[in-house]
Amino acid sequence: MSVADFILELGVEEIPASYFGPAMAYLEERLTKELSGSGLPFTKTRAWSGPRRLALGIWGLADRQLDLEEEIIGPPLSSAFDANGSHTKAALGFAKGQGVSVSDLFTVNTPKGAYLAVKKSRAGRPTAQALTELIPNILSSLPFPKLMSWGDGAHQFVRPVHWLLAVYGGETLPLTFCGVNAGKVSFGHRFLHPGPVVITSPDEYPVRLAEAHVLADYQERRAMVKKEILEAAISSNSDLRVVADEDLIDEVTNLLEEPVAILGHFDSHFLELPTSVASTVMKEHQRYFPITDSQGRQAPYFVAVNNTRALDMEVVRRGHERVLRARLEDARFYFQEDRKTKLAERVEDLKGVVFHHLLGTSWEKVCRFKELALDLTTLTNPEQKNVVARAADLCKCDLVTGVVGEFPALQGLMGYEYALADGEEPEVAKAILEHYLPNRSGGELPTSVAGAILSVADKLDTIVGCFSVGLLPTGAADPFGLRRQALGVILICLERQWSWSLEDYIEKAILGLGSLVKTPAKEVRQKTLEFFKVRLKSHLLTLGVAPDSAEAVLGLYGHNPSATVGRALALEELKQRDGFRDLAQTFKRVVNIIKKFGARDELVSLDLLTLPAEQDLRHAAEVISGEAQELIHKGDYAGLLGRVATLKGPVDIFFDQVLVDDPQPDIKNARVALLAQVSQVFELVADFSRISAA
Repeated sequence: MSVADFILELGVEEIPASYFGPAMAYLEERLTKELSGSGLPFTKTRAWSGPRRLALGIWGLADRQLDLEEEIIGPPLSSAFDANGSHTKAALGFAKGQGVSVSDLFTVNTPKGAYLAVKKSRAGRPTAQALTELIPNILSSLPFPKLMSWGDGAHQFVRPVHWLLAVYGGETLPLTFCGVNAGKVSFGHRFLHPGPVVITSPDEYPVRLAEAHVLADYQERRAMVKKEILEAAISSNSDLRVVADEDLIDEVTNLLEEPVAILGHFDSHFLELPTSVASTVMKEHQRYFPITDSQGRQAPYFVAVNNTRALDMEVVRRGHERVLRARLEDARFYFQEDRKTKLAERVEDLKGVVFHHLLGTSWEKVCRFKELALDLTTLTNPEQKNVVARAADLCKCDLVTGVVGEFPALQGLMGYEYALADGEEPEVAKAILEHYLPNRSGGELPTSVAGAILSVADKLDTIVGCFSVGLLPTGAADPFGLRRQALGVILICLERQWSWSLEDYIEKAILGLGSLVKTPAKEVRQKTLEFFKVRLKSHLLTLGVAPDSAEAVLGLYGHNPSATVGRALALEELKQRDGFRDLAQTFKRVVNIIKKFGARDELVSLDLLTLPAEQDLRHAAEVISGEAQELIHKGDYAGLLGRVATLKGPVDIFFDQVLVDDPQPDIKNARVALLAQVSQVFELVADFSRISAA
């Protein structure tokens, strides 16, 4: 079997910078997975991307699929034959669907039991034919947040498609995507080399594009961005430093094909603005890099990264300075106007700000989550009650300021600045700033108690409110960021080691919404709690907890993030020890007997149990149950699990020496009730019946 190389590139209008990461990861993973699943071996892959292109190279790709013989599983054996031993409709239908005779079927044993099966051979197709079918389907399924139509509206993609490069073994593949036929032609830099570039292999791809002023490799381009901004910063003053911002570097890298940085200057009087204001104007609106001096003080300079090296870069510099000056003038004007009114005087203005037409105004939202926050404060940190109350009243007031109206990314930051300027306590100002945290995936958490409490209360009100009026996230969209907010609540609880019930506070949030709730409260409670459990399970998996361990704990303690994570980590550690399988099997046997006979605690006297094995098990369960509460209170879940594990010995002796199904009903019921008590002790840790090792 011979091999050849394959190069794929999709050329489009400029794609938003934040779209690249997920799209490129999906393209490479999906295509390589499809090739492997289709019997098409290859040597290696490499992905490239730029603002106008997505590309993937594959080396050593076989010229045709391997001939495959696959085993297809059909109906279970129990439903494949009738009482007379004849094939049932299920078996006949399976054979017909596979295009074979029932005589070709055979029996296979699986973990789920015996099934009918058939072996079918599939001749491999030429690789070019397989790729022609695969590529359009994969490109159509790229995970972009938004799609658009163009022209006559016949096609949809993230941006209009202009060219498609698809070459295997030097030959163009006969495929079409979004009305564009594949060829051997790419295009270089929009301004420096707008003409066609012929490419016939993945080895040629980065070389030909580099000649056309396009750095196709993301990491190479990112390194160039960092080099350019550092050199630009010290080009006229070695005392200057670029403010580190890896996220901004990532974004700029995805906006450019050949980065060229330049140092700009702005008037020093703009330094009178809070540092956060000037920095946000530069970063969020212009994608400029702020500059400080060697002491970390903001300097009247910035670095802009361009996509073109102009003949006269001084003209480019003046253009950037003119644009930034206008934005900073706006910010200074609004800042000066805002300072004429204190935050506390803006509370009433929140009554005119609609949070959501189904959930009332921002003022009403503040009233709701303030009550939640004060309740949580009483539970966790009563001494912070005054700080939390004051911060709750003021935390949304910057929404009606001019600066935030013009620069929404500054919400929270401006509340902090204005609160300090108004003479509010620093703890209050910090809580105002931090109640939005974490504001992105992987973002920093609140460092103050009051900020953490307000953040949790605000996010709970938003999540429960949306669930109450049917504003649920879907697989494709989460416009209110509910998944991020739920994870934020979980992470704050874990960081603070708060051990309280989410279910209780979901219920309080539902009650606070009052008549705004449009969905039955029971349904809201169940769906919201399950929503949190899904986020919590994902977090457990990132911590290295196995799915079965996560489920075993979530089923009992998913309403309490701290209790869940502590137990799951301890359980996962115990699973690695010798003897865990036997322990899990012992507990499973206890559960199965309870299910078989049914535990009836009422009118059951354990004093009827007089055998030594019964009395020893009863005593051990009572002792461990008593010790457990202190261990749980300390958060010592490893210690709790260790004590619970010691029950295995008394349980095994009980089963060896005692017949549960005693002829005397009272004795039998007492023994089942004892096992139910043992089960409750095991469940202080997890539902062991959900663990696969059992």
